[in-house]
Amino acid sequence: MKKEVNTVNQDENVLTPEEAVRLLGSLETQREYLKVQEKSGIIDADGVRDELEMISQKEKAIRKRFVMMNHVTAEGVPRSISHHEASPGNPKDYYITKMPDGKKIKATTYDGLIQKLFSYYTNGLTDYSLESVFKAALYEKEITENPNQHTITHLQAEFTRFISKDLMKRDIRGISDIELKKYTQEWVNREHPKQKAFFGYKGVLNLIFGYAFTHRIISINPVVLMKNKPYMKSCDTRKPKPEEKILSPEEIDILKKEVRHRMTLKKYGRYYINGYAMLFAIETGVRAGELCAIRWEDIREKSIHIHAQQLTKKDAGKKVYYYDTCTKNEKGISQDGREFPLTKKIAELLAEIKDLQKELHIDSEYIFCHEDGEWIKTDAYETFLRRICLSKGFKVTNNHALRMSLNSNVLLPMGVSVADRAAMLGHSIQTNLMFYSFAQKDYLDNVRELLDSQYENNEEPPREPLKLIHFPKKESPEILISQHF
Repeated sequence: MKKEVNTVNQDENVLTPEEAVRLLGSLETQREYLKVQEKSGIIDADGVRDELEMISQKEKAIRKRFVMMNHVTAEGVPRSISHHEASPGNPKDYYITKMPDGKKIKATTYDGLIQKLFSYYTNGLTDYSLESVFKAALYEKEITENPNQHTITHLQAEFTRFISKDLMKRDIRGISDIELKKYTQEWVNREHPKQKAFFGYKGVLNLIFGYAFTHRIISINPVVLMKNKPYMKSCDTRKPKPEEKILSPEEIDILKKEVRHRMTLKKYGRYYINGYAMLFAIETGVRAGELCAIRWEDIREKSIHIHAQQLTKKDAGKKVYYYDTCTKNEKGISQDGREFPLTKKIAELLAEIKDLQKELHIDSEYIFCHEDGEWIKTDAYETFLRRICLSKGFKVTNNHALRMSLNSNVLLPMGVSVADRAAMLGHSIQTNLMFYSFAQKDYLDNVRELLDSQYENNEEPPREPLKLIHFPKKESPEILISQHF
């Protein structure tokens, strides 16, 4: 036996998906705050229970209001929701309705069906596979947190990289903490990922299961039961060797000579713009996205203003490149970037590019542009750099290596302070010391020669006071790094 149970008040203001999600998010924040108050003794258990019940009722009202406004036919007529009561012919008790595509969905309770409909009309979620929940969580993140497009693209790539196709299809409600731990253990034992990759994997899990827990799809979040320490044993936590991260001064010279040689060849031409971009990156250590976004107006009398980057996003299924007014380390909030000194060598390189552009009648606001004035793309530049490095037999083939090489081979030996190095490259002092300051590739030969010369001359090595930099526990395990400046 079936009964019609849906009702709708057409006079209510329209509630958009964004507004509905935000309202529910606000109520979830209230719920978490109540838990904090209870633990602190500010409110007793009875008071918390009553408040939580009120919040729960408000959540149900928001979901029902939104569903009833959207679960309608093309003519605007509310779609029926029927209650089938258990009978001898069909002993199951459930609620059922027909979707716009003709598919029927049902749930054992009315609230359960409203939850399914709400998920469908806010983000297309009609099933609870891990993949569907991930897409829903990502959509909510987009409309509520104003993330950088690069963050969304990165999360999509990491989900595909870390989650197997079989796990993607699993119903998230049936994935226990034991199963998730087993999957994680098998993955780290098989892949031995870098520590950074492991934390990326955990970030994807936190997004998915955190969303499912917040939206009452699951009652327990299994990710909070997973400790990192057991899996670190199988992760690659060794510190990279210099040859795995940076290029030596000799290798940098080889790249410079190769680019200059290619400029004399008809195949590449004098206006070898990706080659010029690489020469500029060698001198400035700019990131690839920053390199592509630098404009002529960013060149000042004594410095280069680095304050933007080229990013990509998907638009109608196609990759679109766009100008972002923040650098990577500013994380979506512009702080007017940073300044890099305009040295004589950089000025001469820029003058060479400008003169060639005038000769070829190239008009563009961007320094590194094609002959039609269109800015170069990060993908094309990075592909060029990888190919030229591979052609010379180098193991390191990315633009990041140019940043590290400038820091370790040039700035550090010159005695440039770590604070200045960090400011010039656009990251923190801690990042510069821990991830950018490598010994030069031939440091053993250099140090041996210095020590031998001092021994032959009966000289004591110079003793300079060490400067100590202390990092607080909240940023990393307590570290004390001694560094000569």
